[in-house]
Amino acid sequence: MMSFSKDFISGTKWLSSIAIICGMALTTANIYPLNMYFHFTGIMGWLIVSIIWHDRSLIMLNSVAALIFVVGIVSSLF
Repeated sequence: MMSFSKDFISGTKWLSSIAIICGMALTTANIYPLNMYFHFTGIMGWLIVSIIWHDRSLIMLNSVAALIFVVGIVSSLF
């Protein structure tokens, strides 16, 4: 089983949370589609953490959120 340092997990959580907060700020400023890229980045970071933690509820939440943002990002390109 692969072991991850507490520093890696902590850093990923903080960077991911900051990315999501930036995504929310961009959403309130109606800066589209950049807001989705920030949200997606933060969600992917939290998905990595939730997989490391084996937290099924967070895995489900972040997997669904990532799928929603991928659909939004792809649709914004066309």
